[in-house]
Amino acid sequence: MRDPLAMWIGIGVLQIYEWLRKKMTGQTPAVIATVIGLIVPAIMVKAEWNDHDRSHRYTSRDFATDYLNSCAPNAIIFTNGDNDTFPLWYAQEVEGVRTDVRVVNLSLLNTDWYINQLKRKYYESEPVAISWSTEKYSLGKRDYIPFYDRGLKGPVELKEIVDFMGNDDESAKARTQGGESVNYYPTKSFKITVDAEAAIRSGTVAEKDRDKIVKEIEWTISNGYLMKNDLMVLNIIANNNWKRPIYFATTVGSDNFLNLENYFQLEGLTYRIVPIRTEKKSDIVPGRVETETMYKNVMTKFVWGNMNDERVYLDENNTRMTTNFRINFGRLAEDLLLEGKRDSAIKVLDKCVEVTPDKTIPYNYFMTKIGELYYRAAGATNINIDTALVNNDLELGKKKELVDKGNAILNRLSEIYSDNLNYYLSLKGTKYFKFVEQDMNQALYIMQAISSIARQTDQKEVADKLDKQFNELAGRAGM
Repeated sequence: MRDPLAMWIGIGVLQIYEWLRKKMTGQTPAVIATVIGLIVPAIMVKAEWNDHDRSHRYTSRDFATDYLNSCAPNAIIFTNGDNDTFPLWYAQEVEGVRTDVRVVNLSLLNTDWYINQLKRKYYESEPVAISWSTEKYSLGKRDYIPFYDRGLKGPVELKEIVDFMGNDDESAKARTQGGESVNYYPTKSFKITVDAEAAIRSGTVAEKDRDKIVKEIEWTISNGYLMKNDLMVLNIIANNNWKRPIYFATTVGSDNFLNLENYFQLEGLTYRIVPIRTEKKSDIVPGRVETETMYKNVMTKFVWGNMNDERVYLDENNTRMTTNFRINFGRLAEDLLLEGKRDSAIKVLDKCVEVTPDKTIPYNYFMTKIGELYYRAAGATNINIDTALVNNDLELGKKKELVDKGNAILNRLSEIYSDNLNYYLSLKGTKYFKFVEQDMNQALYIMQAISSIARQTDQKEVADKLDKQFNELAGRAGM
């Protein structure tokens, strides 16, 4: 038998059967089997209860509330998967949370009946402005539109392109190789002329950021075709003119962003489209951070679903979501430091450790940024990053407290990844090693990154210890 556990369970059941047969003299095998049948579920309940127990866990509801509360009033938020859509609808329908926000699911946006629903008022949410009539997007119409290069120079106004793609005249169509007449888009380079006053008036851009507003949002779509949901997103954006805040949920895949990331503004669990261009700073968190809004959302509005309660079992979906929180905590704290708001940055870092503790959500690679930021908040000056660090004017006790917090995170990470590596290396020479080799290389990379952060932030003692661990493990791995 390949599975040792199954073998021992089988032996155990046979032993129980023999014991019952002797104790229950005169009983039929069926009665004995029934008794065993009652024992087995009891064993299963005892062994598996924690994995299936949902008591005290409110993450789905609370995370949904956090998505909605990341949005300004009367917003539109684009979502994509089940986990960032259905809980939001539950929160609105059952809990009555933020019914002014219109949740637009990008997958369903490929269907005509769903688009029709968006054009109706729903609770406090006004109809979504879509310029096309139903017959232009009904089933089989504009399910996708191809790109045909017409040699246009420079970006074209998005509204013009949307109107062109929705035009049923033959002059707006192209012939395929099969002779079919189809709508198309003649350029991949788009623009939106920005009404700065409308953007300020609607609250899309704060008055303090007026000088950052661009005259035109310019971007290029790389796809060779657009699906119906892409067309609808472009249609909604083209007809909005900053009247309603438009967001993407942070969990939406980047292939759905239509290359608009340079105009994203992080405000919590959402990216808001704003007429401010931010060159790419991070592969993980695009755009800029509106620190004042996001700080208020994270520190005063967000709820956490008891994910720091040791009684609560967090499954894979929950732990994956906590990674998103840790990334966003780090981005917010970093931008607060850059703005010289050290006290606020420290509160954000402390909140991250409080609500995503190692005891319930084991630390992972994304906690390295939190450790690094504790060092930077303490006034580390040797960090290899192009930023203006806060002045090192902390009193000694506070500085030591922050350094200790950073050390605690990096030391714990080194324990976790050292243990993982020791396990991976124990499989060397076996047929199972090929299944963990990639994980081993990733763990080694993380160990090296942790050590590098400690050294860059003047934590020599910690760095020496981590270097020693890394060199020993890398040597055993043959690197």
